[in-house]
Amino acid sequence: MIPRMLSHDGSQNGSPFPADPPPAIPPREHQRAPRRPWPPRQPTMRRHTIQMLMAAGFGVVLMFGLLMLAVRYAESDWHKKNMQARSHHGTTATPTAAATRATAASWKYTLPPAAVPHTLERLGGDAILPNHWLVLGRGLSNKTDPKLTLRALWLAMSVSGESVGMNNDFGVAYLEQKRIGEAVTQFQAALQLHPGFPPTLFNLALCAIAQRNPAEASQWLGRYLGQRPTDETALRLQATLLVQTGRADEALLLLEKFLRDQPPTQPLYLEAAQIAARLRQNAKALRYLEVALNGNPIQAVVRTYQSALFRDIRLSGDGDDLAARLAKSARIAYSTPVSEDTVLPIRVTPDALLR
Repeated sequence: MIPRMLSHDGSQNGSPFPADPPPAIPPREHQRAPRRPWPPRQPTMRRHTIQMLMAAGFGVVLMFGLLMLAVRYAESDWHKKNMQARSHHGTTATPTAAATRATAASWKYTLPPAAVPHTLERLGGDAILPNHWLVLGRGLSNKTDPKLTLRALWLAMSVSGESVGMNNDFGVAYLEQKRIGEAVTQFQAALQLHPGFPPTLFNLALCAIAQRNPAEASQWLGRYLGQRPTDETALRLQATLLVQTGRADEALLLLEKFLRDQPPTQPLYLEAAQIAARLRQNAKALRYLEVALNGNPIQAVVRTYQSALFRDIRLSGDGDDLAARLAKSARIAYSTPVSEDTVLPIRVTPDALLR
């Protein structure tokens, strides 16, 4: 009897021969060592560029490091040589701050007593400029340090004494510094020396405007215009103040009295036209604009006609003929080249000038 053989898993097998060995487990792909291609791959242009840049960077860093080491060595060598030279020739004593101050305090310049009077006498005896300090003070006004202007005026007063012009200059300096109270004091002192001095009257009007008192400013300007009735700046300012205080009819009468014998180039025609339009005197406003068109810059006339005061005139159609004339004049003016010398400002004189 032939015994039965057991299989590898313990089961009986009827074959008298031994069972076949189990199949070998195939190796996994990730456990295999990667094979390098042969011949090796050529580097790409990008990789070659990166390698070149890295090599250049390393070279620059290395050169910079060597340069710093060389500078350090040169500084240490220079310091060492200086120390050796000092120790060989002996140390030199450096003056301290206390010694320097003591030396400066030991020498002092004393001004001779007669120096100041002599200088003031020499400056006051100049035939061309009798008072240099006054010229300096007026030249420095509203340009540099206010204290410097006042000091120059004080020196000018010490040379020529107190006068109405000197007090007026002091008031102007204070007014430019917006020290209204001190300016009024100086102007009042000037009026005590010379009652009715025109520049002082105008400057007092400016002080009243700065203090927001248009009624008082109008009074001062009235006194000023009584002596100088042809001052265009004062007339414009007086008309503005009268309009602000509700007396536009008086402002128009003031300008009409002045404009009776004035040429068309007078800028106050535009002011009169605006005041007439405010009083709803449309015919008079248009007439003043027509006169101004014959001599004033076309830009100023057009700007006045397009202002809010002429809105009712434009809507009513009364100014259509004037608008056509303005358009025609504007086309003629802008179609021909004009030199810069012939272009006049809108207002020839500024609104406020210190007298």
